[in-house]
Amino acid sequence: MANIYKEKTEELHQLLDRARSADGATVLIPDLQRPYVWTPNQVSLLVDSLIRGWPFGTLLMWKVGQSDIQNIPHRQFWRVVDRTSDAASSVVTRKDPPAAYHMVLDGQQRVQSLLLALGGDAWGFKMEDRAWAQEVQDRRPRGRYGKYRHWSKASLCFDLDRFLREYDSSGDLLTIDFRTVLQWVITDPSDGQSKWTKPATYEEPLARAFADANKGRLVRMSRLWSSATPNPNIKEGQFRDILQRLLKSEGIPDAKVEQLLIPMGELMTTLRDVKLSEVTYLELVAFDGNIWTEDAYNDAIVNIFARLNTAGRTLSREEITLAWLKVGWDPNATGGRTAGECFEDLLVELADRGLDIKMDDLVAAVSFIWSVLCNGGQILANRDLLKGATIRPMASDLARRWKGISHAIIGALDVVASRGLEFGGAGQYSSLNALAVVWAWRYIAADWEDRHQLAVPQRDGLQKSIDAALSARVDRWLICSQWAGRWSGSSPAMGGYAKALNDEFLACEKVGTVAELHEALARRLNGFVVDLEPDAANYIASLAASSRERVATYRTALWVWHRLDATRWLMSATPLRLGKRKANLDVDHAVAFALWETKLKTEPPSHVDDEADPVHVVNMLGNCSLLEKAFNISKGRHTLAWFMNQVHEVKQGEVSLSSWAKALGLDSVMLDPESSPTDGVISAIASRDASIRADLTEFVKGMKVRTDV
Repeated sequence: MANIYKEKTEELHQLLDRARSADGATVLIPDLQRPYVWTPNQVSLLVDSLIRGWPFGTLLMWKVGQSDIQNIPHRQFWRVVDRTSDAASSVVTRKDPPAAYHMVLDGQQRVQSLLLALGGDAWGFKMEDRAWAQEVQDRRPRGRYGKYRHWSKASLCFDLDRFLREYDSSGDLLTIDFRTVLQWVITDPSDGQSKWTKPATYEEPLARAFADANKGRLVRMSRLWSSATPNPNIKEGQFRDILQRLLKSEGIPDAKVEQLLIPMGELMTTLRDVKLSEVTYLELVAFDGNIWTEDAYNDAIVNIFARLNTAGRTLSREEITLAWLKVGWDPNATGGRTAGECFEDLLVELADRGLDIKMDDLVAAVSFIWSVLCNGGQILANRDLLKGATIRPMASDLARRWKGISHAIIGALDVVASRGLEFGGAGQYSSLNALAVVWAWRYIAADWEDRHQLAVPQRDGLQKSIDAALSARVDRWLICSQWAGRWSGSSPAMGGYAKALNDEFLACEKVGTVAELHEALARRLNGFVVDLEPDAANYIASLAASSRERVATYRTALWVWHRLDATRWLMSATPLRLGKRKANLDVDHAVAFALWETKLKTEPPSHVDDEADPVHVVNMLGNCSLLEKAFNISKGRHTLAWFMNQVHEVKQGEVSLSSWAKALGLDSVMLDPESSPTDGVISAIASRDASIRADLTEFVKGMKVRTDV
């Protein structure tokens, strides 16, 4: 494949002019929700750096032809960055065709910052006064917010008085700290501040350029920039003439103008040099059918998007997808709510139900559902993200189906929660892919329901039967799909599940009754689960912890095993302290590790397999159970018999130690290994290990089910 980029340069003033042009900007930003995050102080620091001659840095730009621009979500740079509670930032207009465009892929923070500082009279920040106070005065306002959240809109100004003092003190332009000379100032007397009444003691965070005390002191930085004509032939003396006219038009007294002409003339030549400085950028060239295929080109562009790292974060495929959704979403289909609002609301609902995931995760899951229902079971590929004809319909499809999709997601998650299954490292499943498959499966039923006129009892019966089908299989699906390795990084499983669910969706369109729908969907989900059995069983057979610290790998397996027998679960309740609101469980060694090390030193086993270290016997699954964390710490190196005799229920005779041990498959040797021969302990652990694995294998194959729900 030919090189997809070229190295180019452009004078800084030309680049900024193209980004802010009143006739329409031709430098744009992909609308991928990577926010502008710089603060006013950071903007001032950037301008200070440029005056000192420090480098601006390399940009990455994408050249896009006019015919392509409509296929890519994009926006213009902000004129005003509004960070108030009712934020509504204003943007530059985009030039109508014909025109060629550049999109800034990397470097938008720097370009946007210079535009806010130098773009024009009304450019700048609108922020609440509390934020301004902390930013420019390093003063954190005390107390709570008042009745009104006062705000101010400020532009970057040049403080002539401070500049003169600094210059007179040093006599050298480059020793001046321009961070003190550059001031964020309210310049609009009519709309520059909130109009609510302020108390007499109110402390304003910003100066007002139009206040009597500031007349003749402040000049907008954008006007100085505009006056610094980018002509290398203009001399300092000529700039003084330009300055004299500018300063007089700003109402600067003649005496002060005379003081300013020499140092400001030097500043103007410096600004001119900054404007003429060459900005280097890498240009991703426009698509050329003679060099690439469209798919290869689009795939390369999306990979470049996703691998960029700006402000310490990468851009994901899901952010690109969400950008498309926000552009093409029909709020009329969702009660006036935008795509962003719909997704944010659903995220909150999921978090309220204990599923705390990121926006990218939700977008990926919803994209999967759309692929199943509306894209023939084809997962979106990188190359599709720049094909408007492929991805643009996604927004309208999802908006139209959003109510059903969100209800299906919440309904399925409620079933998962009713089974006590939790997501995350400390939970029983950690793959959102597995959950996305369940959500798509559940939505097939919701879609069928929407397309059929059902009486209320029929709807209720359908929902309950589908939930029952899910409840009967979701334990094995979420847990065993992980054990079977379906979600490993290189696994193509999601594509296969999308195609299978699409086939089911098409088949269910022909189904006429609730009973037939239930049978078809139950059969499909059951097929998914049965397909996991060989790989999940192999996982259980080979499950091992390589060290004492790694026994936590048994957590989910033991969580299941404790629940597969009613008596075992009843007896497990005592050391698990299940009366607590939420137990904090650890994987515990029945024969304590420290006790075992001591025993091996004093009484080595009679037969040592050269391939097995007897120390590691203690880390076998058969030597482990779940124990409440505080109990586990308390147990320490003691025998299990000693520890259990300290537990209240056993101590009071409410629970028989022998009955408890029998239910958990623990014989007398494992209860008191100190009094038992080493060979006997090894044999007991191995026997219990085989028993636990046999129970778990039966769970994998559907021959044993949980008894706790």
